[in-house]
Amino acid sequence: MHQLIQERNVSFALLSKAEVLCKTWYRLQSKSLNLLQSIHNVISQRAATFDLPSTLEAHGVETSQLVFKQTESMESSLGNIRIVLELFEKVINDWQKLEIEAARHVTKSLTAVVKPQPLSTESMIQVTAVNPTQVYEMISKLAYMHKEEFNYKSILFVSLPSYTSTHTQFQNLLDHWMIESRIDEQIERDISEQSTFIR
Repeated sequence: MHQLIQERNVSFALLSKAEVLCKTWYRLQSKSLNLLQSIHNVISQRAATFDLPSTLEAHGVETSQLVFKQTESMESSLGNIRIVLELFEKVINDWQKLEIEAARHVTKSLTAVVKPQPLSTESMIQVTAVNPTQVYEMISKLAYMHKEEFNYKSILFVSLPSYTSTHTQFQNLLDHWMIESRIDEQIERDISEQSTFIR
């Protein structure tokens, strides 16, 4: 019985770690979207600057100085997005480590000899247990999906300067960044539900 309880506890600990990684990813996603939105705003302001130079001059605003400040702001946001991408990469590395932990957990559970328990005791443990193989499958899928999403974001980031010409082009990039179609939210919800169940 001790072995079943220990197996169950390890499964839930792995799921809790996965839930933390999902939440960390979404915090980073939110931060990156805010930074991209800042760039989007600068692009709109820059377009207005070039469209209305006489209006700016009438109000004593020097166009070249304004363009310089807008460019500075955009470069700062790009630098901050690069930092967020590095944090995304750290989350990817943590997913890979967690996947290895989950694989070890499966191997250990498959090679362990379980003594028969009284039905009532065993059924109580099984009701609240998560199969180690299921835990591994969920973690493995999410590790892969987040890696795919990170690779896609990295490509978008490298091509980001080519999207800054117009408001419409940048909106297109922003939409692609936001969607995160490579990540199955249902698996994340399943992990969250399982983790909540044990608390």
